[in-house]
Amino acid sequence: MKIIIIGAGASGISTAINAKNENNEIILLEKNDRIGKKLLATGNGRCNYTNLNLSESNYSSPEFVKETIKDFNNEDLINYFKLLGLESTSDGNRIYPITLKANSVLNILMYWLEKKGIDIRTNTEVKEIKKNKNSYTLFTNSGNYEADVVIIAFGGKAMPASGSDGVSFEILKKMGIKVTDLKAALTQLKLDSKYLKHLSGTKVIGKARLLKNNKVIDEREGEILFTNYGISGPPILDLSVNISNDNVIEVPLINNLNDESIEMLYRRYYMFADFSLEEYLLGIVDKKFIHYIVDFLNLDKNTAMNMISMSDFEKIIGLLLKSHFRVTGNTGFKNAQVTRGGVDLSEVNSSDYQSKKYKNLYIIGEALNIDGDCGGYNLHFAFACAYRLGKILREKSNLQ
Repeated sequence: MKIIIIGAGASGISTAINAKNENNEIILLEKNDRIGKKLLATGNGRCNYTNLNLSESNYSSPEFVKETIKDFNNEDLINYFKLLGLESTSDGNRIYPITLKANSVLNILMYWLEKKGIDIRTNTEVKEIKKNKNSYTLFTNSGNYEADVVIIAFGGKAMPASGSDGVSFEILKKMGIKVTDLKAALTQLKLDSKYLKHLSGTKVIGKARLLKNNKVIDEREGEILFTNYGISGPPILDLSVNISNDNVIEVPLINNLNDESIEMLYRRYYMFADFSLEEYLLGIVDKKFIHYIVDFLNLDKNTAMNMISMSDFEKIIGLLLKSHFRVTGNTGFKNAQVTRGGVDLSEVNSSDYQSKKYKNLYIIGEALNIDGDCGGYNLHFAFACAYRLGKILREKSNLQ
């Protein structure tokens, strides 16, 4: 059985390794000059490949992914890499290679590609796929290929510098396969605020809320980072795919807000009555936030706390607990980690990722209209698809 895999990213490489046996021939086609380019950029170059808190609720289409991650969960993936020769470590709930380097993951995968004798063709871009009676012809910039089985494992449109530019979806559209609109997901947000330059570099741990018409659209918790263009951090990346017109981001300025935080603020108001406003704030927030607070509320930072009215103090509390910034957009596909959109899930069987229109055509990973939260969920799905499909194809080749 001859298998051709289009796209040598996480899902394509792993499928090749998992599917290979003595009864099949596998060719891995990659349009870049090297494989695994996008994999090297994941997790800020550290490759966060799964999460200890893994469930279907971490994905945009929980019902579709449910069977896949049940069949190959986070512990399975950790053990899988261990069997390949790579140990892991954790940072909170996020799992990384023990080296904290993405190239360790790629090097291990490349070792197994070579060991299993998988044919890799780089600088090879597929232009068209033609279905024959019992096979497929792939037309590329470097000649034509014949295959019994074709696996679509190219990326979405996120991080185009890695080769994921969305162009390959046109091949599937020509075949009558429905592809949804593509949107940037897990990307930073741009804000409209004169304080951004001053706030750039400040961090706060807390809950970020995405609002529209004063209603909460979504909320996520974690480390929030202000930048010179807007705001970033894992909670912001998770919220980014849901932005539309007239959105507002609500964030706290105090770390780890809880039920006792308001009580603490009032207690300090009376305890440090002779402190200036600046001195009062120094003990609870990043110093850079002080300029924003006093300027936004038109207050004097040198005013003693006992000279600040309760009305003004409540406005200060309001900013400390819930500061609002107008969202003007996101930073787009260039900085996005994944794509919202892809092959419509109605086109594919969730049990084996086979096209419902074309027998022996499989679609996996980011090519599908599935995206996960920030924290290793997207890579986990890519590897889980690859493991499951590899097992299916090994069994299939043994029957022929």
